[in-house]
Amino acid sequence: MPRHPRNLYAGIYHLAAHGSDKRYLYVSDRDREDFLERLAATWERFELALLSYVLLGSHYHALVRIPDARLSQALQRLHTEYSRWHNRRHGRSAHLFRAHAMTREIGSDAQLVAACRYLALNPVEAGLVTNPLDWPWSSARAHAGLERPRIPLAENDLRAAFGDSADWRERYRTQIVTIDDVGTASEPPSHRRDLLP
Repeated sequence: MPRHPRNLYAGIYHLAAHGSDKRYLYVSDRDREDFLERLAATWERFELALLSYVLLGSHYHALVRIPDARLSQALQRLHTEYSRWHNRRHGRSAHLFRAHAMTREIGSDAQLVAACRYLALNPVEAGLVTNPLDWPWSSARAHAGLERPRIPLAENDLRAAFGDSADWRERYRTQIVTIDDVGTASEPPSHRRDLLP
């Protein structure tokens, strides 16, 4: 039986896409750079707002604001174009991405803060770095004010979630580098307690 189309409405979503059969989506930094360029171009074409992202080896996460259900078309285009380039470059032919990306609606500022933290801590949880601000393939350093974004980011929703003040980037840094009892990055954001002070 075919899968029913997703009902996506205007709002903010956490999305995650994994490689099929545990394949690596990114074998090199060049792969990550190409993916980010394609992500930015696709989001611009479909008029989506990228709030935050993190690229790992076998998957990626993103927080995105959408005006309607066009996210599915955008992901189809992004994944198809990147898969073709990746397979040509690495001499492969099989499907690169799993058939469906995970999408979860973010319904509050507290959930957005938790999702931001979840994305930033993914490389730490994966054992790639000990400090989330050391991972170069994430928007965390840009959100923290440590570097310019690699690709355009829509940070107004993040600014609002982190207190809508001039020091929101400091509040962001504090949230992602503070070790406390909020759990690990492997816990889904919807199951973690409110992280706003």
